[in-house]
Amino acid sequence: MKNILIFVSFLLICLKRTIISISVRYSFNLWINSIFPSIFPLMILSDLILSTDFIRYIANSIGRIFSKLFKVNKYASYVFLMSMITGCPSNAKYIKDLYDNKVIYAEEIVKILSMSLLYNPLLIISITPYLRINEQLFLIGINILINLIIGFINRNFNVSYSNNDLKMRKFNLVNSISNGINSLMLILGVIITFNIINSLLFFKHPLITGILEITNGIILINNSYLLYKYKFIFTGILLSLGGFSILMQIKSIFKDTLIDYSLFYKSRIIHLLLMIIMCYIYYFISKPILDPLV
Repeated sequence: MKNILIFVSFLLICLKRTIISISVRYSFNLWINSIFPSIFPLMILSDLILSTDFIRYIANSIGRIFSKLFKVNKYASYVFLMSMITGCPSNAKYIKDLYDNKVIYAEEIVKILSMSLLYNPLLIISITPYLRINEQLFLIGINILINLIIGFINRNFNVSYSNNDLKMRKFNLVNSISNGINSLMLILGVIITFNIINSLLFFKHPLITGILEITNGIILINNSYLLYKYKFIFTGILLSLGGFSILMQIKSIFKDTLIDYSLFYKSRIIHLLLMIIMCYIYYFISKPILDPLV
C-alpha cells in the first residue's frame, strides 16, 4: 500500500508540477505576509513576558477563579487570555512555555489546548469580508463562549496537577529568535504540505478544502456563489474544526512532547455541534435581516 501511495504521489508531482509550484509560492507568500509577521513578534513577546511578573499576576488573580471553574492549573488563564488576542497556533506556544518551565505536566497540555482553540479577532475580520460585521463579531464571541463551555465539560477530565510556581527566567533575545524561527519553519512546511494536497484534489468544496487548511476553505467561501446563510454557517464550521493544517502546526510545537490528543479531537466534535446549533439559532433570530442578503 505504501509503495502504491509513493508511486501515485511521485506521478502526481511529475504531472502537476506547475500547480504544485503555484501552491508552494502561494504558501510561502501567505507565510511571509501574514503568518510570520503576526506570530513571530508574539513568540518573542511571549519569551519576554516569561521574564516578568505579568503571568503570575494573571494567575494569582483571574487564574484562581479560572482554576476552580475548569479544574485546570491557574496559569491556564494566561493561555486563554493571550489566545483570545493572538489565536492559534500561538496558544500552543504559550502552553509549551508553561510545560518547559515545569508549571504544568504533559497530560494537562491537552486539557488546556482543548479549550483554547481561538483566533485573532482582526484576522477573522480581515479574511471574512463576505460577512457583515454583526456576523463576524458573533462568530468571534461565540467561539470564545464555546471554548469556555468545552472547558467546563472537560473539567472532570482527570490529570495530574503541578504545584510548581512559575519562576522568572532571564530573557535571551538570540535564543528567542532562534526558537521562534525554528517553530515557524515547521509551520511553513505544514502549510506547504496541506496546500499542495489541496491543489491536487479533483473536487473543490469549501468544507473539504477548509478541513485540510482553513484559510483556503474561507477563500473558497468568499469566491463561491453560496447563499449568505451558508457562507455564515460554513465559516462557523471551519472555525470549529480548525483544520488539519492547524492541528499539525500545533503538533509541530509539541514535537518533543508525548501527548494523547484524544480529548482534543472529542472537543472539536463538541465544538462543531455547538457551533452549528448556535449559528442556526442566530440565523433564525436574524432571518428578517439576513434574508435580503441571500
